[in-house]
Amino acid sequence: MSKIDEVDLENAGEDFKRNLYRLLLFYKQLTQLLETFFSGYLLMSTDELNRNYLRLCSKIKEILKNPSFENLAGYDWQPFDNLRALDSDAPGVEWEYGGRQICGNFLSAIEEVFINNGEKTYPLNDEDQQLFDSIQNYLERYRNYKSSYEKRWSQRVEKQDEEWRKKQEKPQVEIPEFGFEFIRDEEIKNLLIRDWNEAQKAFENELYKATVVLCGTVLEALLIDALSCINEEAKFSYYQKYLEGKNKRNKPPEIENWLLYQLIEIAKQQGVITSDVAKLSHIVRDYRNLIHLWAQKSEQLRVDSHIASAVVNLLTVAYNDIAKWHIKRRNE
Repeated sequence: MSKIDEVDLENAGEDFKRNLYRLLLFYKQLTQLLETFFSGYLLMSTDELNRNYLRLCSKIKEILKNPSFENLAGYDWQPFDNLRALDSDAPGVEWEYGGRQICGNFLSAIEEVFINNGEKTYPLNDEDQQLFDSIQNYLERYRNYKSSYEKRWSQRVEKQDEEWRKKQEKPQVEIPEFGFEFIRDEEIKNLLIRDWNEAQKAFENELYKATVVLCGTVLEALLIDALSCINEEAKFSYYQKYLEGKNKRNKPPEIENWLLYQLIEIAKQQGVITSDVAKLSHIVRDYRNLIHLWAQKSEQLRVDSHIASAVVNLLTVAYNDIAKWHIKRRNE
């Protein structure tokens, strides 16, 4: 090998390491931007935040086109086309149940290659440094604004809630009787009847967290049963929505293993429930998840008679929609 060839190889290796370090910095910044956007109580989308997300995606795509990046370029690394394309019914769901994992997997892959290549760092060129600093400064301003806005919003909600509570008495809710006649599996039907009876007793005895959890369990079982009636169609919809074109296994899991938000979305696509009922079902899901994941730890979420009665009413609407779907299907 000539000295010129040796120099070319050395330069190529140095260029790869420099671009690898740039990729690591910019992808960390992209993940930080998404974590900031999805943090807190509210999602506050701005034009500049979306533009910064797209600028980072463009920079990362440019780096991945360089030689020796073929393996990293094969990863599913961009969780969203843009921040305006999120599901309006449940915008945070796509981050919690997919986007964060995509970012974590790709960042880990970059870090592994970075470590294997000596962890060498480089100064950014003027253009990169200007973009990096500009986005960092914007995120700091965005965090401060979001924190301040959420604080004012929380205070306003608490004030309105207190005023409303003073005017309200404990709601008189007539718990409906569900027969679950359309459930095919007798064992599942009996379990549902038992859970629904427990939910009624829990509400009557002012065990409101238990009421909400049981309502979520009943909703989940109703959706699993309905989608199991159209197993192939449901799984195909699942594949198209959650697996197709992504770096994931290409075989959908069994329906009983789907997450509740996925059951709701596929049921909506298949006409088991309407779009309005899907939105209501997500509310039931959100309350159930909050109770399990955060509220019992922090005790910040107050599940009272008003919330429990609202969740019971929402489940009733969903139950009636699913029952109508079964009747229509039998008559076709």
